Amino acid sequence: MNYSVPRRSEKRQSIVLAMLFVAHITASPTLARGETWAERLGFPADKKVVILHAHEMGMCLAANEAAHQLHASGLPFSTSAMAPCAWFSDYAETVSKLPQADVGLELTLNSEWPNYRWQPMATDESVHSLIDDRGYFWSTSVQTMVNGNPKEVEHELFVQLVRAQLEGVEPTHLTTHLGTLFTRIDFAQAYLKMAREHWIPAVVVELTPERVLEFKRLGFPVSPELVQLLEDYPLPKVDHLVFLRKSQSYESKKQEFKELIEGLEPGLTQVAFHPAVESEELKRIADDWQERVWDAQLFQDPEVQSLLESDEIILTTWREVMDRFEGTGSIAREVEAARETP
Repeated sequence: MNYSVPRRSEKRQSIVLAMLFVAHITASPTLARGETWAERLGFPADKKVVILHAHEMGMCLAANEAAHQLHASGLPFSTSAMAPCAWFSDYAETVSKLPQADVGLELTLNSEWPNYRWQPMATDESVHSLIDDRGYFWSTSVQTMVNGNPKEVEHELFVQLVRAQLEGVEPTHLTTHLGTLFTRIDFAQAYLKMAREHWIPAVVVELTPERVLEFKRLGFPVSPELVQLLEDYPLPKVDHLVFLRKSQSYESKKQEFKELIEGLEPGLTQVAFHPAVESEELKRIADDWQERVWDAQLFQDPEVQSLLESDEIILTTWREVMDRFEGTGSIAREVEAARETP
């Protein structure tokens, strides 16, 4: 069946629902085994190990230009790019000339902006359940959840990966745009199957028993099937996953970011944000354009850069995470065992 396009408020609610798996948990517990993923990867146990992750590269020129500034800043950043978007090739051309750039593939099944839409990479006939009556991806995660065929999801994800590789991008990690791939267990299975088969880590958070209870308390029960799926998943996870929140001003955003970094617990944390430079294009596309501009401005700020270079913080990337994962004693043995498992 077809699911009608919701009003703006309903759209926002559906995005919140889709992001249940990447919700901001302010008091994240350590792993049940007594080790964080940072420790398992060989980082000091008492350090805050942070991946600074810029989402939605390739969406528009304004996002790409902000990413270029990040890559040139001297700090290690990770990014993720959206293959179906019009400016993906532009971004791919740049980062293909930066062999150490940490660039992931943001697997995309939604086209959420009213005035700027994109379509699947696969032909319409092969992914009919993923598109609306105009041939674009569904606007919301809920629409994709209701209408999507898991085989078609898996096919589209593979075509997006092939597109990235043909453009010269070998993704260092995978992410899910708007959290859509965690709205159904069969979507999540397709996501983690891709990660495992291509040995590209998917961005997922460690599901400790405490975190499962926290999701339930927040009204987002996590199914036993998802818990088991992630328990069987062999690649690295993050201990904590946070997003920069909306702010009333740049100064308040900077202050909130400082408090976020200072309040992090030891372990591996991904901090996600959506940088873009100010432009008329961006203003026509995104109603949150000011937040995106502030996100880009934040990491050009000398105070913020100084904070991130403090002794308490270790900045890393998914490229380094996988280098450590495959080269660290006990983890290396787990890797070999996982690869031998059919």
